[in-house]
Amino acid sequence: MTSSSPPRRIHLNQDDAHFYRCHPLSDMTVAGLERLVDYYAQGSQLAGIAFCTNMQRALFDSDVWERMTDGYDFTKPDPQPGFPVGREARGLVELRKNGIDQFSVWLNRTRHHGLEAWLSMRMNDCHGLEGHGDWWAKDRVKASDQDHYHRHASEYWKANPHLRRAPWRFECSFESAFDYSHEEVRRHHLALILELFERYDMDGLELDWMRWGLMFAPGKEAQGRELLTGFIDQVNEARHRAEIRRGHRIALRHRVPPEPQTCHALGYDVPAWVERGAADEIILSSFGACANFDVPIPLWRRLVGPKTKLLALVQSTAFAYPGSQKTVNQHVMYGAASSALQRDADGVYLFNECYSESSYPKHLQTILNHIGSHDTLATLVRRHPVTYTHTHAPGETCRTQLPIPLQNNRRSFGRLAENITLRIFVGKKPAAARYILILGFAADAPAEAWAGMEVRINSQVAVTTTAPVYEDGTPPVSSWRTTLPEAARHVRYYETEAVLDDVNVVEFVPPPSTQGTLEWAEIQVIPTTRTS
Repeated sequence: MTSSSPPRRIHLNQDDAHFYRCHPLSDMTVAGLERLVDYYAQGSQLAGIAFCTNMQRALFDSDVWERMTDGYDFTKPDPQPGFPVGREARGLVELRKNGIDQFSVWLNRTRHHGLEAWLSMRMNDCHGLEGHGDWWAKDRVKASDQDHYHRHASEYWKANPHLRRAPWRFECSFESAFDYSHEEVRRHHLALILELFERYDMDGLELDWMRWGLMFAPGKEAQGRELLTGFIDQVNEARHRAEIRRGHRIALRHRVPPEPQTCHALGYDVPAWVERGAADEIILSSFGACANFDVPIPLWRRLVGPKTKLLALVQSTAFAYPGSQKTVNQHVMYGAASSALQRDADGVYLFNECYSESSYPKHLQTILNHIGSHDTLATLVRRHPVTYTHTHAPGETCRTQLPIPLQNNRRSFGRLAENITLRIFVGKKPAAARYILILGFAADAPAEAWAGMEVRINSQVAVTTTAPVYEDGTPPVSSWRTTLPEAARHVRYYETEAVLDDVNVVEFVPPPSTQGTLEWAEIQVIPTTRTS
C-alpha cells in the first residue's frame, strides 16, 4: 500500500446463506468460490472478510456438530423425499458432492489478495426456532416452507428443551435460544470452536454474540457474566494453542451490542474479556438492520483501552423508532460510516451486505471503495436520520427521540416547555457542502401550520427551502430503494450553514395547539464534489 492509498478499514461478513442461496449450483466449485472473494477484493478499502461457519448446524463437514447436509443420502439420486430442496441446502450438498471445503478455499483466496481471513461462529443462532411453536407455524409460515424452517433447528436442540432460555414460551425465536448457564450448552459450543481452530488456518476467529444475543434465562444474566467470562477464557486458551501449531498470531474478536449497559445487562462483561487478553477487536453492532449514528465509541475506548480495535456496524436501513416504517437507502449507510469514523472507530463492519453482491453489485463496490475513509466519504451524498439503538436487554429502556407529540403533555429535561429538541449526528463535515434539515410530520398534523415556524440548528436560524436536487433534477434521496417513511406525510425542508462535526442540536416550537407528531428528522449532507 502506498502512502496515498486509502486506509483499509472495511470488514465484511459473508453470511450463512448468501453464496449457497444466491449463486447457481454451477458456482459450487473452487473457481466459483474464488470468484466471490475476487469480487470483494476489488474494494480498495476492504480490510478483511469473515466467513460464517454455522447456524444451529455446521455449514461444513463437522465431526462434532450436526451438519446442514445431514439427512441427504449421497448414494441416491435427486430429488430425495424428506430433504428440503431450498437453494441453501442444495448448494451445500453440491459442494460436498464435489469434495470441496468452502472455508479452506475462501481463507486461502482471501489471503491471496492480502486481506485478513476470518471465520465467524454464531454463538446462539435461532433461525426458524419459532416455527416449532404450532401457532407460529400455522399462522405465519406457508406449509411449503415449514420443512425448510424446521431444518434450521438441530436435533440436539429439539431433544433438549430444558437447555433453552425460556422453553415455556414461543413468541419469537429468541425465547428458544440456548441458555449458557448450563455447562452442557457451553461444552457444546466450545466443541465447534475447538474444531475450527484445529481444522482451519485463519487470521482470526469472530464470536458473533448478536446471533441472537440472549444467552441466559430471564433473571440469570447477572450470574451468567462470570460463567461467560470463564467460557471466553477457554476459547482464549484454545486460540493460543492454535497459534503455536500454526506459527502465527490468530486474532479474537466479538460482535456485541453497541451500548455498554446493554452488554452488562445481557451478561457480556466485555472489559473483563479485554483485561484477560481475549478480545483483540470488538464489533459494536445490533441484532437487526437499523443504522446507528450514535455509537458511543469514546466511552468504549475508555472502557477497553487503546489496544483493542473498535469496529462499528453500518447499515443502509433506518428506523426512526420501534415499529416505525423503514427507509432503505445507501446514503444512510454512508452517513452511519461517517459518524462512526468521526468518533475514531478503527473500522466499519458490514453484515448482510453480502447479498448486494448478487442484487446490487455496483452499489456494493461503491461501498467497498468509499466508506472506510473520510476523504472518499466526503464525495458522497450522506443521510443522517434520527434513529435509535436497535438492541436492548429485555426490560431495558429503549432510548428513542421519535415520535414526538407536537403538544407537550408532560415535562422532562429533554423537552423544555413546548420546545422540541433533537440531536442529529452527521459525522465529519466535507470541506464544502450543503446541509438540508428534513422534518416529517404525521398526516394528522395540519400542513398549513408550519408556514412561519422558526427552526434553529446549533442556535442559528435555518432557512426554509425546497427539496434538494442534483443538477440533473433528481432528488438525492431517491437513489436505490425508498425515500422517506410514508408516515411522514407533511415534509418541511430547511437549509443551514451552522452544522458542526458529529452532534447537532435542532430546536423548534410547534405552532400553538397543533395536533399530531413529528415522525421523521434527518440532515442531508450534499458535498460540492460528489460521487453518485
